[in-house]
Amino acid sequence: MITNSKLLRRWFAYFAIACLSALICTVKLPAIATDITFNSIDHREGESSIETSVSPSPPLPISPPKAEGRRQEAEGRKFISPSPHLPISPSRTKGLVNKQTKSFEQQARTLYEAGQFSEASQLLEQALEGYQKQRDTIGQAVVLSNLALSYQQLGTWKEANQAIEQALNLLKQAPKDSPELSAVWTQALDVLGNLQLAQGQADKAVDSWEDSAKLYTQLGDSTRASRSRINQAQALQALGLYRQARLKLVSLGQTLQSQPDSLAKATNLRSLGDALRAIGNLDCNQQDSQNCLGATKVLQESLKISQKLQSPEAIAAVNLSLGNVAWAQRQVALAEEKRAQADRKATQALSYYQQAIAESVNPIQTQAKLNRLHVLVELRRWQEAQALYPQVQQEIAKLPPGREKIYAQVNLAINLRKLSTKNQKTGTFTTPGVQEIAQILADGRQQAESLSDVRAQAHVLQELGQLYEKTQQFSFAQNLAQQSLNLSASINASEISYRAAWELGRIFKAQNKREEAIAAYTEAFDALQSVRSDLVAASAEVQFSFRESVEPVYRQLVDLLLQSAGEELQVSQKAGEKQLQSSAASIKSNQKKLTQARKVLEALQVAALQNYFQEACQDSKLELDQLVTRLGLERKEQKAAVIYPIILDDRLEVIVKMPDQEELYQYPPVRQSQEEVRRTLKKFQNNLQDEYRFKGVRRSGKTVYDWLIKPISDRLESSEIKTLVFLLDGSLRTVSMSALYDGKQFLVEKYSVSLVLGLEVRDPVPLKHESLKVLAASLTDPPQGFEQYGKLPNVNPELNKIKEAGVSLTSIRDENFTSNQFNQQLNQDNFQVVHLATHGQFGADRNSTFVLTADKQIFVDDLRNMFSTLVGTESKAVDLLVLSACKTASGNDRAVLGIAGTTVQAGARSAIAGLWSIADASSVKFSQTLYQNLGQPGITRAEALRQAQLALLNDRRYTHPRYWAPYVLVGAWL
Repeated sequence: MITNSKLLRRWFAYFAIACLSALICTVKLPAIATDITFNSIDHREGESSIETSVSPSPPLPISPPKAEGRRQEAEGRKFISPSPHLPISPSRTKGLVNKQTKSFEQQARTLYEAGQFSEASQLLEQALEGYQKQRDTIGQAVVLSNLALSYQQLGTWKEANQAIEQALNLLKQAPKDSPELSAVWTQALDVLGNLQLAQGQADKAVDSWEDSAKLYTQLGDSTRASRSRINQAQALQALGLYRQARLKLVSLGQTLQSQPDSLAKATNLRSLGDALRAIGNLDCNQQDSQNCLGATKVLQESLKISQKLQSPEAIAAVNLSLGNVAWAQRQVALAEEKRAQADRKATQALSYYQQAIAESVNPIQTQAKLNRLHVLVELRRWQEAQALYPQVQQEIAKLPPGREKIYAQVNLAINLRKLSTKNQKTGTFTTPGVQEIAQILADGRQQAESLSDVRAQAHVLQELGQLYEKTQQFSFAQNLAQQSLNLSASINASEISYRAAWELGRIFKAQNKREEAIAAYTEAFDALQSVRSDLVAASAEVQFSFRESVEPVYRQLVDLLLQSAGEELQVSQKAGEKQLQSSAASIKSNQKKLTQARKVLEALQVAALQNYFQEACQDSKLELDQLVTRLGLERKEQKAAVIYPIILDDRLEVIVKMPDQEELYQYPPVRQSQEEVRRTLKKFQNNLQDEYRFKGVRRSGKTVYDWLIKPISDRLESSEIKTLVFLLDGSLRTVSMSALYDGKQFLVEKYSVSLVLGLEVRDPVPLKHESLKVLAASLTDPPQGFEQYGKLPNVNPELNKIKEAGVSLTSIRDENFTSNQFNQQLNQDNFQVVHLATHGQFGADRNSTFVLTADKQIFVDDLRNMFSTLVGTESKAVDLLVLSACKTASGNDRAVLGIAGTTVQAGARSAIAGLWSIADASSVKFSQTLYQNLGQPGITRAEALRQAQLALLNDRRYTHPRYWAPYVLVGAWL
C-alpha cells in the first residue's frame, strides 16, 4: 500500500526541501530574470561572452519564494542594445551629439550593472534627449526600454510602465524597412514581460514572452528564444501552473541538447538548471519518464561544455549553481531523515562553492564565499566560519558601490550575528560585536540612501531594526521597522513589508501591547497572502527557511488572537446585567478573533498542501461552514461538527464549529507545552501500531480524547452529531482520531470521522450504490528492482470481495496492471471510485511520491496527467480514491498532507488511505465491508468507512487498533 519514507517531524519540512536556506546568494540567471544583454542584436552564438552579472540574494533570510528573483529584482536584466545604426551623413554638430549620446548610454549601462539605478536613469534621460534631437526612433525605443528597467529597480512603476509603453508606440511608428526594428521590438517585449510579471500580471507576461520567443526564433536567435521560454515557464509557475511550467522546461531541455556546444548554450543550460531547481526538480528520479529532467543533470552538462571551452567565468558560475542544488538536496535528505546523505550533500555544496571561488573573480567570488560562509554557519562549523568571514569582508570592500554590495553587506551581517550569538553562549572564539555588525549595516544604509535605492534601504532598515530588537532596544527597533514598512509599502514590495510588519508585531508583543501586536501581525499576514503564489512555489532558490521565517508569523498571530479571544470570553461571562452592552461587545470581538485565527491557520495549511505538489488548487469548492450548516438543516441524520485543534508553544487550543449555531466555541486551553504534546502523541502513535500495547492505547487515547472531545462531548450528544470533521495541526496528524478513547468506547464506536486540510472542500456528491462504478487495480508481486516491498498475496482476493459487494467492477490485475493499461481503462468510462491495491510511497516531495505498477512507478505528475482528462469534467471527476496496500504512509505528520495532495492531483473529492502499515489480510475484510456500505441510502462515505472499521474491531483477529485505526478519510465525507 503506500509507504511514506521517513520525513521530518514537522509538516512544513518540504518548504525547506525545494529551497536553499537563508542567505544563499545566487547568480541571477535568465531563468529568473529577463536576460537582455548589451550584445548587438546580430551577434552570433558562440561569440557571446559568459554573463557574469550576478544578482545578490535578498539581504534578509526571510524573503518569500521568488519574490526577490521575480519581482522588482532585476540585476540580471541587462539593457537592450541595437546593432550599429546605418551610416548617415550627419552634420558636424549632429555627429558630436550622437557621440555624446552613445557615451551617456555606455555610462548608464555601467552604472546599472553596478546597481546604481538612479544615476543610470539620469544618464538615460540625457541619452533620450539626444536621440530625440536626432529623430532616431530606434535609439529612443532602446533607451526608453532600458529606462523602464531602471525605473523598475527604483520601484517607480508608473514611470516604468510609461517608458515601455512609449518605446512600443515608437516602434509601431518606425519605418518598416528598418533592419533593427524586429530585433529591438522583440527585446522590448522581453522588458514588457518582465514588468508585467513583477507587477503580478503573470498571465500577460506569458503572452509577451511567447511573442518574443517566436520573434527571436524568426530572427534565428535561438539563445534569446530559449531565455524567453525559461521566463515564460517562470510566469506559468507564478500562475500556479507548475505542470505546464515543467513541461515547457522539459521541452526546452530537449531543444538545447540538440544545439552545438557554445558558451551561449552553456549559459542557457545553467539558466535551465536554476529554473528546474526553482520548481523542485533537483534530481532525475523518473528514469523511464519522458518528463524527467533534473537540475543536477542539466547543470553538469553546462559544466562539461564550459570546461570544454575553457571559460573560467562560466565554470565558476555553474559551480555556484551546482553548490546551490547540492545544498537543496541536503534539505531533501534531512526531510527523509537520511543524515549520512545530508552530510554528503553539504560537503558537495562546500566543494562546489570552493571551486567557484578558485575559478572566479568578483562578483561571483564574493557570492561563492558568502554562500560558503552561510553553509559553515548552518552546519555549526564555527571555527571555519570565523576564519572565512574576514576574507568575505575584504572581497565585499572591493565591490563597486551598488545594490550588490549593499546586499552582500547585509548577508554578511546576518551571518556574523549568528556567529556572535553562538560565541556569546560558548565564548570559544572571537567574533565582531553588535556595534561592528551595526556599522556594517549602517554603511549599507548610507549607500542605499546615496543611490536613492528604496528597496535596498527597506531591506537594510529591517535587518538593522532586527539587530536592535535582539538587543531589546525596542524604541530604536520600532522606528527602524516602521521606516522599512513605509518604504516597502511605497514600492509595493510585500515580501519586505511582511518582515517589517512581523518585526513590529514582535516588538509590540515583547512590550505587552497585544492589540498593537495583533494589528501588526495581521498586516504581516495580509502581505504574505498577497505573495501567496510565491509561497506556493517554495522554490529551491528561496533565500529563507519557511519554518523559521514564515510559519511563525501565522502561528504567533493565532497565539495572540486566541489569547485575546479567551480573555474577552471571560469578560463577557463575568459581566452582570448592568454590563450587558460591554458583554455583547466582548462576545462580538471574541468571535471575530476566533474566526480570524481559524482563517490564518487554514491559510498556512493550504499553502503547505499546494507547496507539497507545487500545484495550485483551482477546483470549485464549498465553504466548510456552509456545508456543515446546510447538513444540519437539510439532513439531520448527517449532522457534522468541525474540530480545529491548534498546537502552540505553551498550550493546545481547540475551536469547534457546531451545525446549529453561528458562533465558534473555544475550549479552555490545555496547558501543555508543544514538546509535551508531541511526546504524548508519539507514545500514542507507537501504542496504536503495537499489538501488545492495548492498555497503552487506551491510556494515551483517553488523554487525547480529554484534550479534543471531552469539553464538547455533552453538546455533541445533545445536538445529535453523527460525524466529526477534524482540521488537524502538526503531529496530531500522526494519530488516528477514530482511536480516541473515552474510558468505555473508542471514538469510531460513536461517530464517523473525516479529515480536511482547509476551510473549503470540493462540493460533495453523495454516492449511489446501485450505479457505483469502480476501477480497481492490484499488484501481487512488485516489479523488478522493487523487491524490497515484498508480495501482497491478498490483493486479488480483495478485488474479488469488492465484486461480491454488488458494485460494477472493472479490474486490472498483476502483470496487466501497467501504467498504459491503467491509463486507458481510467479514461474509457465514468468511474466514481478508483481503488489501488498496490505498494507505493508518500515521500518528502512529489518526486518521491508514487504507486507501483507492473512496469514502473507512477509518480504524482504522471498521475495528474492520467486524470487530467477527468479533472476538467465534473461529471467524470473521481468521487473517491482508495489507496489500499501494505504500507500507505509512515505515521508522520506529512502523511495526511501527501494523501490529500494525491487526492487533489487525481481530481478526486475524497480519499481513503492508511497512516501506517496495513495488514494485507485484514484489508480484504475491510474492503468487502466498505463497498457493501458505500453508496447505500443514508450512508455517507465517512459512515461506510466507520462500518468497515467496526467490522474489523468486532472481529477477534483484528480488534486491536493497529488493524482498523490507520484508515483515514480525507476530503468530502458525504
